[in-house]
Amino acid sequence: MPAERRVEVQGRVACTRGFLEQVACGRGSREHESLLVIEAPASVVHAGLLAIGLRSGHPGRWFNLPDGRVQLEPPEGDEVTVRVRWSLGGLEQEVPVQAWVRGMAAVDARWVFAGSRFGTWNGVESYAADGSGSVVGLVTFGDEVVALHQVVPDRASVRAPVLRADTDAMPPEGHPVTLILGTKP
Repeated sequence: MPAERRVEVQGRVACTRGFLEQVACGRGSREHESLLVIEAPASVVHAGLLAIGLRSGHPGRWFNLPDGRVQLEPPEGDEVTVRVRWSLGGLEQEVPVQAWVRGMAAVDARWVFAGSRFGTWNGVESYAADGSGSVVGLVTFGDEVVALHQVVPDRASVRAPVLRADTDAMPPEGHPVTLILGTKP
């Protein structure tokens, strides 16, 4: 919805228990570690964010240095709001997605339009998030369309997992939802 400066994507609740690595992923990718699975390809979400006037930056990344330290390079891009809307028992609800995640106090819960990246695989250039399913990331894989403002390494040996689904705050697995990505007010 460009006039309202938000992108709405249909999906369903994917995971209501356990540790999380994604807020939203594409179908057939990371449903076991994502709150939501959405119907649209990641590249379409990217195009929608561009259409509402947001500028993409780049995903974050992290790597081990030879001396054993970990170097973190945060993602960049315009700030994005991430909300979820659903209807249950005749009542429509909408909340910031972090309301469905326990442990968010341990991270900087701001989101940016990182924009994933393009790469060549088997001689074909493609949009990385279309292949990986990383639409809205909680941890840093380096290919997220929308990413947390800070780097959260995806290996427990680097940083212990703390982000978990808040089962009591969300509808049941498989329930239809709308992911809402918007501009910062």
